[in-house]
Amino acid sequence: MTADCRSDSFGPYAFTLAPAEAEAAAARLGLRIALRGGLLARHLAPLAAFAAILVFVSVLAVTGLISRRAGEATLILAAAAFMIQRLATHWRIRRARREGRAAIARLRSAGALTASFGSDSLSLDVDGRTQHLSYSDCEEAEDAGGLIYVWLRDGVPIVVPTRALADVGEAARLVSGLSVRIRNSHSAGFVR
Repeated sequence: MTADCRSDSFGPYAFTLAPAEAEAAAARLGLRIALRGGLLARHLAPLAAFAAILVFVSVLAVTGLISRRAGEATLILAAAAFMIQRLATHWRIRRARREGRAAIARLRSAGALTASFGSDSLSLDVDGRTQHLSYSDCEEAEDAGGLIYVWLRDGVPIVVPTRALADVGEAARLVSGLSVRIRNSHSAGFVR
């Protein structure tokens, strides 16, 4: 439950996810799934397009370049399209939240978890089944809300509660070390 005496490895950390921790991890995973593909393209761009249509059609209708009836019809169609897009986004976010809950529920139901972070790889032991991963399989590491997340390129993140660590300083050293290893593994992949 504490850092190894060597400075290049951390763990093993043995823990079980509490219900509140599992819920927080599921919500964060759901948010990441929902925002995959970019916030601007899927959320703000339709709003900007709708606002531009409102301004453009209003100016054309006020100046008399199009009839008032055509302007009203265009505004109604634009509003309907915008609301349909928002409804589709809402459904996508709901689906992502369900996916996040299901993925973290598997970790929560497993019970005993053990995470180890070595100099070249990391591992997660879930009820006797060990998953070994390279740092190149990871996107990033972060400490948020009492949980340390190691986000994988594919699959469920490795979630370690900071209460499993010896102290607050160890959490900062762990996240910093993981971030450096992930960044170095990505830069080494580009050199090849």
